[in-house]
Amino acid sequence: MAQNLNQIDIGQSGGAYLNDTGAFTPPTGKVITAIYVAAANTTFNTLTPANSDGLHYPGTSVVATAVGNGLNAEAISTENWPVGLWIYGRFSAVTLTDGAVFMYFSEE
Repeated sequence: MAQNLNQIDIGQSGGAYLNDTGAFTPPTGKVITAIYVAAANTTFNTLTPANSDGLHYPGTSVVATAVGNGLNAEAISTENWPVGLWIYGRFSAVTLTDGAVFMYFSEE
């Protein structure tokens, strides 16, 4: 079920806060579609794309292919991300090395 970004921004499908290094997975039937970096120097250990619908999304484990993300697509690096940054996509899991994020969900 597709949702527009206005619904994601105000949390119509729920959300969560993460500020530790434990692996986070969204509730059953949902994927993470927007991530807001809430602490300076946030670093992702893993940002797992939810590629189950036949499309390919950015993440820390992207493999570039002509029919996936494109021939020169690169994985999201594990560098520090600044506070205030929004990341949009479809993610099935998030693990932080440090920092904090707010995550907003959509239906799978």
